[in-house]
Amino acid sequence: MRIESRVAVRFQDATASGRLDRLSHRHFHSDEASTARVSLKSRKLEEVVIAIGGNIGDRVRNFDTALRMMRSSGIQIKKHACLYETAPMHLLDQPLFLNSAVTATTSLDPHELLVALKEIERKLGRSQGSVKYGPRPIDLDIIFYGNLELSSENLRVPHPMFSGRPFVLAPLLDLLGPEVEDSRHWSLVHQVRRHWNDIGGEGCVKREGMKKVLPVGGKLLDWQERTYVMGVLNVTPDSFSDGGKFFTADKAVKQVQEMIEQGADFIDVGAQSTRPNAERLTTEEELRRIVPVLEGLKSTPDRSRVVLSVDTFDSNVARAAVELGADLINDVSGGSLDPKMLGTVAELGVPCVLMHMRGDPCTMLSEANTSYSDLPRDVARELAASIEQAEVAGVPAWKIIADPGFGFSKTADQNVELLARLDTFRSGLTQARFGVGSIPVLAGISRKAFLGQIVGCSRAEDRDNATIAAATTAILKGANVIRAHNVKAVRDGAMVADSIRKVLAS
Repeated sequence: MRIESRVAVRFQDATASGRLDRLSHRHFHSDEASTARVSLKSRKLEEVVIAIGGNIGDRVRNFDTALRMMRSSGIQIKKHACLYETAPMHLLDQPLFLNSAVTATTSLDPHELLVALKEIERKLGRSQGSVKYGPRPIDLDIIFYGNLELSSENLRVPHPMFSGRPFVLAPLLDLLGPEVEDSRHWSLVHQVRRHWNDIGGEGCVKREGMKKVLPVGGKLLDWQERTYVMGVLNVTPDSFSDGGKFFTADKAVKQVQEMIEQGADFIDVGAQSTRPNAERLTTEEELRRIVPVLEGLKSTPDRSRVVLSVDTFDSNVARAAVELGADLINDVSGGSLDPKMLGTVAELGVPCVLMHMRGDPCTMLSEANTSYSDLPRDVARELAASIEQAEVAGVPAWKIIADPGFGFSKTADQNVELLARLDTFRSGLTQARFGVGSIPVLAGISRKAFLGQIVGCSRAEDRDNATIAAATTAILKGANVIRAHNVKAVRDGAMVADSIRKVLAS
């Protein structure tokens, strides 16, 4: 982060001796600093906010490594802001930065926390003599430590420079919810909101050379700039739309190449049918179907142009898929059908799609699983809980795409309502916190049965016109990624919808 901490911490000396008495304290509230050094076991956990930044080396990998090292240093991360790519300040001739922030709990006292963070910076290649405002592989700054106000020779909390930096304030706001009373875990909440509004709020993001990005497949996708299209490839004998068509590896690879030529941004490969009452495959059978396809795709021309997603709710299949080159895991259960899935995704370091579904494909359309008091808000609240579980498991929010689950645990009429009120779904995610309400939303409405009921088409292949209409509606209501069987048709519809959306936003 380009906040210059007033620190001259001799962390190498401190960590080498295992003692912190070389850190000189001027004051620690009204208490002596030594009284804060009690046994870690007897200390209560404090909630802290840590800003993260960096602009040299593999920026995303550095962020991932820093988060893992924080967890192993007694800093338990709970929530993540969005990920921002930002222009440098002051020294302009340097690479773009990545910036974010996290909330975490720790029993480390403030100076011990500072030492731990400086040690992580050192291990990731940051030197003590870094140029002020200059390039750095990683920068970790304590912004808040509970409600503590601290000023010592080496550390000031809250961080004295957080209020004037858009690339700091935007991630801080992501960590907040719309209700102040829900944000008592760290200090100066009102100040964060006031400073954010003073610099122009959300409008300052583009003005200040900032953009929210999704790191996937070696790319940083600016998912607010345009709509992305996810081509669907089912290597199944029984999927509702194209089951059996691409069941052999050769046919599947050929279809992928066609979708790439038609303008697909993602390719989503699935071997497990998720139509109502579909039989759950064994891990071995799912792998038997999908591995030859993934192997064949390695040599597909233009493979690097697309993000390769694998549609599975089996953690073992997810692991094998990533080892074979998959960039993204698409779990229709939101991590609920395999208790190892979220931890596996975190370990693999790939992004994921978390979809809303109650029950499983055999029970999802039961009366109990299709009963809602306020459909889009209920779906948002339940999916936000899945996102929170993923974050605690180690998946940053900036690596999550939210899917409200059209056709899953919703009746035909409920699917229409969800589409019409997709903007309410997003605002429902915001109730969890602003950052969750800002993550990409995927709409999987391609050729769905509810569209066929509206237009009177029993054959899934005849629903492409209805799909374009639904996709356009979804985009204008806030969707960022559209799943498509007919990539060319949906791509064209998305381009028109994007043009309309930009006019409406101007």
